[in-house]
Order: sequence, then C-alpha cells, then structure tokens
Amino acid sequence: MIITCPKCNTKYRLKEELLKPEGTKLKCSKCKHIFTFYPEKEKDSKESVNEKKQAKAEEKIKLSLEEPTIDKKSSKKIKNIIIALVVVILISGTVGYFYPLISEKIPFLSHKKELKQISTKATKIESVKKIDLKDIKQYVVDNERIGKILVIEGRAVNRFDKPKELIKIKATLYDSKGTPIAQKAILCGNKLSLFQLQSWTKDHLEKELNSKVGVLMKNTNLQPGMGVDFMVLFYNPPENVSEYGLEVIQAMDVEEKK
Repeated sequence: MIITCPKCNTKYRLKEELLKPEGTKLKCSKCKHIFTFYPEKEKDSKESVNEKKQAKAEEKIKLSLEEPTIDKKSSKKIKNIIIALVVVILISGTVGYFYPLISEKIPFLSHKKELKQISTKATKIESVKKIDLKDIKQYVVDNERIGKILVIEGRAVNRFDKPKELIKIKATLYDSKGTPIAQKAILCGNKLSLFQLQSWTKDHLEKELNSKVGVLMKNTNLQPGMGVDFMVLFYNPPENVSEYGLEVIQAMDVEEKK
C-alpha cells in the first residue's frame, strides 16, 4: 500500500498486513513527522474519489449521446441560408447546368410520372406559323413563400425570312382526359433564376416575367434564325394535371408595330 506523509508528501510503500485497522503510528524518515495512519479511512477516501470519477465519466457519455435541440424557426433560417449560399455559388459558376439538372418529374403527382407535352398543332395564322419552339422543358420548384411552382420554359425561334418581334406564347395544362384545366399567356424575353423561383413572392415573380425592359431588349427586331427565351409559371397547379401544350399566339412584323 502507498502511504503519503501528510507534512512533506513523501510516499512510502508498506505491506498492508503491517498496518492495524485501529490505526498505526508512523514516522516519516525524511521530515521526522509522526502521524497515525488509518487504512480503512484511506480505503473509503479512495473509493469516494473513484466513485466521483466514474460519475463524471458517465455524465460525459450521457451528454455525448444526447442530440442537441435546435429551435425550429432557427433551423429553418439556417437551412434557407445554406440553400441560398449554395445556389449563389452554383449560379456564379454553373448557371448553364442549372435547369438540365432539375428533375423534370412532377412531385405533386409522383416522382415517376412526367407531364406529357402535346405537340402544337400547325397553325394557319400566317403571322405565327413559322415561329419554332425549341429546347422546351418543364419542372417543379418549391417556393418557400408560395408553395409549388410548375415551370415551363423554352425558346421561340424566328423561321420567317423577315424580322419578327413581340412573340407571345400561350401554355395550357390538361388532365388525363385532355380537358384544359389551366391556361396562361406571356410575352417572350424574360427568364428567372432558380434562386428567384425558390424565394421570391408571386407578385415579384410576375413583375419580373412581365418586365417591359426585358421584352424590349430581347423580343424586338428578331432577325431570321434568331430566338428569344420564354418562361411560364403555374402556381400550385391542380393535382390532376397530366399534360401541357404550347402555342404561339402572336409574332408581329417589325413594320407592323410602327
């Protein structure tokens, strides 16, 4: 057993059988201090220290196993900040890959069902029959303020042999029986980023899509072979939507506007 002098802290090793339970008088050979050593008291003291150490260890284990709790509102804010940062990073470097990577499946129907595009019927209207719709795609975006937004976008290309402008597109949603259930028309020229689609209000989105500045800059004096982008939004579309169709309803001659 290890015994420590209470005065100079010198340690000695003694056999336990030499120590008396009622106390043994000892003299430190270094400082000559005489003291009484009680083996039972020392044993109890060591057990108490060990018990405290074990309790602390158990408390640490308990704390490490407990999951931290985060306020729901704070968690949502953190999530939105992370999403915003990721989107900004992607926009700055890979904006060209944004839309192709978005699933073209319809979450509010099922993740296996896609909207079927109905081919636009050949129109007899001379002013629009040679406007070609290209690169068409549809997808759904979750907007934190609005809910789900069905996005249909593409590009209208002038195949006439003369300039065209103020091209207007009409998008129609159909159910599985081919019955129209929603319809929207918009002038080409304006598009929104994924970040805008996810976070802006409905009024803000509509204002940007109908901006006259974008229309006048991109949807005027389109020479033969030139194209202009378009985007149509349906907010929280009906759950029974199954198909969609696109139709060019306006393409003015440049001199016609004058």
